[in-house]
Amino acid sequence: MKIKFFSELTKEQVKFIAESNYNYWKKINPSLNYKDSTEKFLAMKNNNKNLPIGIAITENDKIIGFCTLRENRLLNHLNINPWLCNVMIFEEFRSKGFAKIMLNTAYKKFKALGYNKIYVWTDQAPNFYKNLGWKYEGKVIKNEGGEGLLFSKEI
Repeated sequence: MKIKFFSELTKEQVKFIAESNYNYWKKINPSLNYKDSTEKFLAMKNNNKNLPIGIAITENDKIIGFCTLRENRLLNHLNINPWLCNVMIFEEFRSKGFAKIMLNTAYKKFKALGYNKIYVWTDQAPNFYKNLGWKYEGKVIKNEGGEGLLFSKEI
């Protein structure tokens, strides 16, 4: 198992990540645009020095999961920064500790960039974040409408 920044992956691997993210979230957010979504992920292929940054966890070059580190995630909450986003571990690899390993790398990268506190919103996995020591902050308005649950973590 290896942790890699998107900049260390092949273009095909980053495209696979982008498509996986799009296919999952399109069901929840029908207004999601394939081209825009994919281009945002592919843009992270050339970056690991400043936000946005992509991180993947791999095993024998197979993508197990991924996450992104971003600023200005929610349009209605531009004062809240930075964000852990797009956290996904593929189903067959869940409940094996891979997410925790990947997120520990994300925390270190945020810290190296000078951040002491990070945020995530979720409407599907609040217990996951609570179990990892994230603090519930309240509700936020999602870009596509509706509410998500805001969590923070001191790093």
